[in-house]
Amino acid sequence: MIDPHIAELLGIDPDAPGTRRELRAVERDMRLIEALVRLRRARGLTQAQVAERMNRSQPAVSDFERLGGDPHLSTIRRYALAIGADVTHVVHISGDERAETRACGVARVRFDDEDGVTAAVTGGAVILDLVPVVA
Repeated sequence: MIDPHIAELLGIDPDAPGTRRELRAVERDMRLIEALVRLRRARGLTQAQVAERMNRSQPAVSDFERLGGDPHLSTIRRYALAIGADVTHVVHISGDERAETRACGVARVRFDDEDGVTAAVTGGAVILDLVPVVA
């Protein structure tokens, strides 16, 4: 959560639904980076080894692993591939939009696009599998 004094100075209402939702999203982002770092360590890889696989410098990998940054999706993907992992994305539809989606009959759809990206809409969530589909 955000420090109440900082929130007051910034004019942020920490109890507002939008603020709470954003803070939860930031927390999920941090957990993703933490999980990737744990996996790197579990696989016995050093930052220098990951940097070499990513064609980056060790300090760049260190910066990526430091919480509080805002890495690009492409950097997350490159890091994950360098440690032998795939990152998938789930988009949840929030609030009344979820009910509208179900009412429109878009409850279960699966498609493979020309790039081999698979997606499915199920129960208010869009699940993207970014691993290429082998035909």
